[in-house]
Amino acid sequence: MTIKRFTYILSFFLLGCFGAQNLLGQVKDFQSWWELELDKKITGRLDLNGELEQRFKNNSLQYSRTLLTLGASYDLADYFRLAGGARIIFLKDAEQRFITRYRFHLDGTGRYNLSGFDLSLRARLQYGFDEVLEFRYFRINTLVNRNRLKVAHHIFGTRFGWFFSVESWHGSNNESQWLTYALRYSLGARFTPGFRSRISLRYMLEDEFNVTNPMQLHIVVLGYAYRF
Repeated sequence: MTIKRFTYILSFFLLGCFGAQNLLGQVKDFQSWWELELDKKITGRLDLNGELEQRFKNNSLQYSRTLLTLGASYDLADYFRLAGGARIIFLKDAEQRFITRYRFHLDGTGRYNLSGFDLSLRARLQYGFDEVLEFRYFRINTLVNRNRLKVAHHIFGTRFGWFFSVESWHGSNNESQWLTYALRYSLGARFTPGFRSRISLRYMLEDEFNVTNPMQLHIVVLGYAYRF
């Protein structure tokens, strides 16, 4: 793959994402997220992972939600990974009562190294609902397609690296129209203090479209990952 071909792929991806425009009256907010990720290699191709996230909203002064995700991934080939997982979300409703939400996801990620740059394209199907054990709630389920294009680079001779990604959310509305609901741009840096651990800091800009009361979020994320 040449840089010219990658530029074409990036252009088509962004054109597909930009089918929506910002809505007037969009609400802006600054948020901060904290992430803890644990990975365990089972075999040469199979990994288990868990992630705990804490999010704050309203200029990072108010609790937003807590997310716990458990999953697994398997390398079908050197350039393709299949992954899946389940997520439970704890958040507060309008009356400040704690409620739970559930998500399941299935990922397919293609990877390629181009002159020291790690390129990846991830397609995710995400299925969410309120009550995981009651089938009567399946009628209010939400199926979302998320696509993420990412480039990462390790700075040779150092423990530092950087990454940039663009991610889009797509789903159907009440008229069964397939629409773009959000775009997220991420730019970050990572530091590897040891062979098993990694610290990352990134800034994200997220825009919502085709929804009631759309938001524009400015998010700072601090993460720590450890591999057993």
